[in-house]
Amino acid sequence: MKFHTFFNIVFQMRLGLVFGLAVCLTLGLKAVQADAAQTDSARWVTEGQLSELVDPALVPPGAMIDVKFVKADERIGSLQCPAALFGNTAGNKMWGRTYVRVQCVGSDTAPFFVGVDVKVWAPVLVVKSTVQSGQTIGQKDVEFRTMDLSQLSHGWVSDLAHLNNKTAARQLWPGTLLKHDYLRGQALVKNGDTVKVMMTGPGFAIGGTAVAMGEAELGEVVKIKTTQGKILHGVARDALLVEVSL
Repeated sequence: MKFHTFFNIVFQMRLGLVFGLAVCLTLGLKAVQADAAQTDSARWVTEGQLSELVDPALVPPGAMIDVKFVKADERIGSLQCPAALFGNTAGNKMWGRTYVRVQCVGSDTAPFFVGVDVKVWAPVLVVKSTVQSGQTIGQKDVEFRTMDLSQLSHGWVSDLAHLNNKTAARQLWPGTLLKHDYLRGQALVKNGDTVKVMMTGPGFAIGGTAVAMGEAELGEVVKIKTTQGKILHGVARDALLVEVSL
């Protein structure tokens, strides 16, 4: 057998072996993902996709998500776990210091957990100048600052539209993180007001009057009493106007 013929045969055998290993690894990865999907509702991702495990409903538009391991795990990337997939577990909120589940591909290492630090950077509104209780809050009184939302208590305000027709519910000092609880809207309907009522249903709309039995801002639900004495619940749509869906 000529040398070059022997060399070609050996080269093709090695190439086939490498290709076969690659196929096995790919099939193994798909098998792990399929098996994980059957046994756990978690979505499995690679290390570069960890931010995709954060629930988008918790994140405001334009936020930057940064997920890093709390400390390196020597098993990941070693013979114990040559290829790793990461997933969240049911009930675990991917927020702040938490953990992810690790599934190894290409070894028989049992699944394990590693700690991660989830940071969500986004601009939120902060009070720029002192605002007295009852004072109308305008754009001149606040400014945007980019903060890690995972370190803030819930209720922060990230949209200037939330300031429309709002006054301060308490005195606010410069540097205070603006929260929804610190804002009070203008009541469109007050207790005892005679309001116009628009009753709507499939294919019809009926007008009338009623007496408000509570206070409501725009879009809030308020209880009303009709001239016939019937108690209904409607939504404040404008000054002294309540819409009731039947």
